[in-house]
Amino acid sequence: MKQMTGKDLKDLRDQYNVTQHELAEFLGYVTNGEPNRSMISRLENGHSKINHRLALAIENYFMSFNK
Repeated sequence: MKQMTGKDLKDLRDQYNVTQHELAEFLGYVTNGEPNRSMISRLENGHSKINHRLALAIENYFMSFNK
């Protein structure tokens, strides 16, 4: 499996019409009880790395749209 990049993540979100807010909520990026979309932005812009475990969670989320 190739390393997921921020561009890959952005492309997936665009393809499935998912907001940063929705993805942050699914991944558990929550601050003060609200999904933290800025973390998704950091991933997409390359400020934070998408590790293998996170990439698997993201892929599983988007695969659920194909069921």
